Amino acid sequence: MTECTGRRDDRPPLAYADVTSPPRAKVYGMGSRLQGKVAIITGASRGLGEYCAVAYGAEGATVAVAARTEKPANEHLPGTIYETAEKVTAAGGEGFPIVCNTADQESVNAMVSTVLERYGRIDVLINNAAILPPGSMTTVKPRHWELEMKVNVSGPFFVIRAVLPTMVGQRSGSIINISSKGADTFHGHYGVSKRALEAMTIAFSSEVADLGIAVNCLKPVGAIETPGMRLGNHDRSLFQGLPPADRYVEAAILLGLLTPDVGTGLIYDDAEVVARWASEPLRSQLAALPMR
Repeated sequence: MTECTGRRDDRPPLAYADVTSPPRAKVYGMGSRLQGKVAIITGASRGLGEYCAVAYGAEGATVAVAARTEKPANEHLPGTIYETAEKVTAAGGEGFPIVCNTADQESVNAMVSTVLERYGRIDVLINNAAILPPGSMTTVKPRHWELEMKVNVSGPFFVIRAVLPTMVGQRSGSIINISSKGADTFHGHYGVSKRALEAMTIAFSSEVADLGIAVNCLKPVGAIETPGMRLGNHDRSLFQGLPPADRYVEAAILLGLLTPDVGTGLIYDDAEVVARWASEPLRSQLAALPMR
């Protein structure tokens, strides 16, 4: 766990609205903690990005669902930007589907410009888009390595740089980079890319804190079932005992509410975020979930 110096330790917990976050994109309640906020979530056509998008919608946010998938390329890998946007709207927010390839800087800049033209502001960015090519450090193909670094490292850099002028002008904003427990042990090439993302998080946070922008990193404390995980694993026993997405999406909401005086430059897993900022009884309920 990494923290910036000068972080307050006596800060009060953020207020919790009476809402249960959506495991696997199923909304059970609706709050207003993100009412009036505009968020961009990359890689939100399915999986953890989709779960966060729907949870943000349930809290009243407008969510730009930014990803490449307009129609499923594989019947076993469902999810599109349009489907996620519909779920966001159904949850109580406003979903705005927009095609974006985060590895392409021009595509990123066009996406951000379109969001600004439509809504006039950007309050939260979740850099969720990532890929995991096959192979180990000694066997991964060089072209896959280059693509992974472009999507997992350069992509977040492109999007952050694209939204920063707006957030600086607002003197407010929250940027959340999604990492992985693989970064803790440099596990494979994916872990290397996520470790780089964590270092980028700390570097950006130190430069923009005085401008009212918080930059933090979130990682799941354990595995969470997603369509991509199901596609890559045919042994259904692997999914037994996995926690729902509740704790993870609640952590994403709480980080989206942070200001730099409360917390910036933090590398936290979902359990750490919830333990620090969720109010009771939610804190205890989510703490009871498995951490596998």
